[in-house]
Amino acid sequence: MMTEIQLAPESLVQEAYDFILFLKSRRIPAQESTAPQPPRTKPDFLARQKALFGSRVLPDSQVILDELRAERF
Repeated sequence: MMTEIQLAPESLVQEAYDFILFLKSRRIPAQESTAPQPPRTKPDFLARQKALFGSRVLPDSQVILDELRAERF
């Protein structure tokens, strides 16, 4: 491997060196992010649904599809 580096043109060695530095810079944040994160609470989907749709309850997705088709034709 060292022989290849010694025989390579200077521009290629510089490009390889720059690429190695780039790869090393990408690894640093990944190593820092391995620290334990505090557990996040799960979203309350039922509360979100009620906020968006109120008391409107649909038995299944077919009702929605039928409504959309009725609006198109």
